[in-house]
This record gives sequence, structure tokens and C-alpha cells, in this order.
Amino acid sequence: MLRLSRFKMPAPTTLRPFFSYYGGKWRIAKKLYPEPKHDVLVEPFAGSAGYALRYPERQVILCEKDPCVAAVWRYLIHEATIERILELPDVDAGTNISKLRVSQPERYLIGFWLNRAGVRPKTSPSAWMRSGLRPGSFWGQRVKETIASQLSAIRHWQIFCCDYRKCPYDGKATWFVDPPYQIKGRHYRFGSPSIDFQKLRSWCLTRRGQTIVCEQAGSEWLRFVPIQKCKTTRKSKRSHEAVWINELP
Repeated sequence: MLRLSRFKMPAPTTLRPFFSYYGGKWRIAKKLYPEPKHDVLVEPFAGSAGYALRYPERQVILCEKDPCVAAVWRYLIHEATIERILELPDVDAGTNISKLRVSQPERYLIGFWLNRAGVRPKTSPSAWMRSGLRPGSFWGQRVKETIASQLSAIRHWQIFCCDYRKCPYDGKATWFVDPPYQIKGRHYRFGSPSIDFQKLRSWCLTRRGQTIVCEQAGSEWLRFVPIQKCKTTRKSKRSHEAVWINELP
């Protein structure tokens, strides 16, 4: 159920990612994209919600078509507790998380931390994690403590497992639209081949408020403006980002 009444804006803060996801915008959100102009902030292709994490005090509405990703957010927003997160088991090189005695959303959450910037949770540690070079970047005590310390900041968020066209909110908002990119977004479970970009264009053009649409330079389904080559969530990769911004009363 969508809830927007009696909302008191918490103090502004910035959160770190609750999990790593391919194409996540947390690293570049404040540098490349304008601040939200409205109390309601909608991410209709939520992923790891990198933009919303920079402004978690807003009335955040996440829509995510991938049921696995949506389940992780539902767990974090509504079910997870500090104690439970800290009690989740560690994972070593020989662990298969499908055998852990945890709930399915917890299994997904841990799985996203076994590799960097994946589109699906893994069932065992990646070679990068097994190398031990950056232990704080993978599932372990530091990650669990970070997640646990941030849970209270997202209790007012809402998550809906749905296509962007079925987003339950249609009022004035800041719309941060970060779909699978038309050319490079084929890796997702519901990637660019499943998106009608002309229909998405029409939908973006009719959003009330502030609309920020992300893409890769060269895409033409909106009049995108190239902004910067950025380090991506993938090691040693760079993406030439582009953006389209619109304002409707």
C-alpha cells in the first residue's frame, strides 16, 4: 500500500550501498546528477537505489521488476533487524550459500556481496573475494555492521515489485530513471531487449516534477547530453554517461 501522509522529513544523511549491483549510481550520484527538488523521490528501476541512498530522508518509492532484488529491499525495509543482520553467517571460500540456514531474501543479500556489481546473487564467493585483497568490499563483519547501522534510515521507504509502468505513484516527484541502457543493458534479468524504449520515452515525458533519466552517450530515445566518463562498478571499466533532465508542473 502506498503511504504518503503524515510524513516528517528526517535529518539529511548519506547511506552506503546495502548491496552492490551492476550499473549502480551511488559512486557518481552527487557529482553528476542534480539534487532532488521534491520530497517524494521515485526510482522506477530501483536496482541498488544508488541515487536514493544519497537522499534517504526523502519519501523514497522504489519499483523493481526483478523479484530477487525487490525481495532484498522488502527484507531490508520491513523485516531486517540490527541483531539479525549481525547474526548472519560469514562465508568462506568453500561455502555454498544455498545451504545456509537463512531466509531466501537473506540468501540473496549475502549472494550480492560475494561478487562486485553483479546482476544476480552468487551462490559461492567470487575469485575476487577469495583473493582477500579487499575484505571490506565483500560479505563479512564490516559489511554487516554497515548494513545494520543504516536500517533505521530506510524504514519509511517503500518497495514495489513491478514494472515502471505500474508504479503506484503518479504525482509530482523527483523521478530518477535509470533503466538498463539500450545498448549495454542486456545483462539484467529484465534487460534492454525487454524494454520498448519509445514507450519508456513517452512515460518519461509525462512525469510531473523533476525527471532525471540516465543513459550511455550515443543513445537517442531522448535528447541525452553526455556528461562524463566515469569509473563503473566493474573493475577497470569506464562508462561515458549521459543524462536527460526535464521539469513539468
